[in-house]
Amino acid sequence: MGENQATDCDAAGLETGTRWPEPLRSLRHRDFRRFWLGLIVSVMGTWMQMVAQGWLVLQLTGSALYLGFVGACATAPMLLFALPGGVVADRLSKRKILLVTQSLAMVQAFTLAALTYSGMVQVWHVMIMAACLGTVNAFDMPTRQAMVIDLVGREDVRNAVPLNSSAFNTGRIIGPAVAGVLVASTGISGCFLINGFTFIPMLVALAFISPRKPALRETNESVVRQIKDGLLWVRGQPVAMALLGMIAVTSVFAMPQATLLPLFAKSVFQMGPKGYGYMMSAYGLGALLSAVALTAFSNRLRLGALVTAGSFLFPLGLLSLMAAPRYSFAVGSLFLIGMGMMLFNAVVNIILQKAPPDELRGRVMSLRTFLFAGMMPLGNLQIGAAGEWLGPRAAVGIGGLVCLAAAIVLWWRVPRVRQSD
Repeated sequence: MGENQATDCDAAGLETGTRWPEPLRSLRHRDFRRFWLGLIVSVMGTWMQMVAQGWLVLQLTGSALYLGFVGACATAPMLLFALPGGVVADRLSKRKILLVTQSLAMVQAFTLAALTYSGMVQVWHVMIMAACLGTVNAFDMPTRQAMVIDLVGREDVRNAVPLNSSAFNTGRIIGPAVAGVLVASTGISGCFLINGFTFIPMLVALAFISPRKPALRETNESVVRQIKDGLLWVRGQPVAMALLGMIAVTSVFAMPQATLLPLFAKSVFQMGPKGYGYMMSAYGLGALLSAVALTAFSNRLRLGALVTAGSFLFPLGLLSLMAAPRYSFAVGSLFLIGMGMMLFNAVVNIILQKAPPDELRGRVMSLRTFLFAGMMPLGNLQIGAAGEWLGPRAAVGIGGLVCLAAAIVLWWRVPRVRQSD
């Protein structure tokens, strides 16, 4: 077909007139492509805000403990709302839920920009704003993850999940680097303002997509009963149980390392906001390369081998960050951590997307969100306290050792994980 010739789409949004390269085959779905492009822009702004927020807290308090408190405020709502969020995702239109959550996140960004620009911002303002965004994310995250299969179907989900992750990490590379430059040159408020505007492309994309609507049974069951149904399904799946347990460990002892990166940049390596932004970008670059490799090779390799490799790679990266003798070595360590975390989390996401029936997928993904983000308050508090009392190197090293031990237990005690396909 000629380059300028219009492509045809079937009723489900699958283009029938364009041949996409195999690693990008999920993009032949028109609606997924719109969603994916909107996500890249939105995530770029989100990471700009995260860098600016961390630097703002460090300016206001100079404390690792307060960095941990703000991180806990951002993730604590997951403990309360992530599981009900999964029930909502299974009951209501996922597209409409995301229109509401993305709009509320935009309002939060503009509010934080106004507080910072006015000069009235205090650390308790940041904590409240972080908690508000965490509440929104408790409904947004499981819905967004569960909707991927509605956009591409089961046949392409193995490609769509890492491709979706590549969008997330493209934003994670560009956003922190831009934020570091902006914070150093024009101030923090601009990052929050730009983040507010980056939600617009995602809202436009959501307005024009029509996800496949799974045939869900009508139910009068209570929310509590529906949550219990999801938990009972997971309980009967040894591989899902083991992977979710590993997610809980990483959420407490590995993911919170990002909370201390402002302290690493400023106190350990005597770098400014640009240096902090580049550290965040290095993590994103490693994660992006891992996601791109998954889109190209995931169909050729056993999922169990990939998830096992990822579970060992990121603890080794954490231990390398702990021992980093200079800034460039720390940047390389963060690249390694990003590769390992993406490999592990993306493959777990694929397995959990494919395994449950349609009517339970939202609840299973909400359980992943509950453990992935809901355990982070504990992680942020423990790493903030450890960073305050033992120093950032020791805090990261402890997390690396715990996660390495958990990976060994997963490999040794649950062989069905590494045999997964």
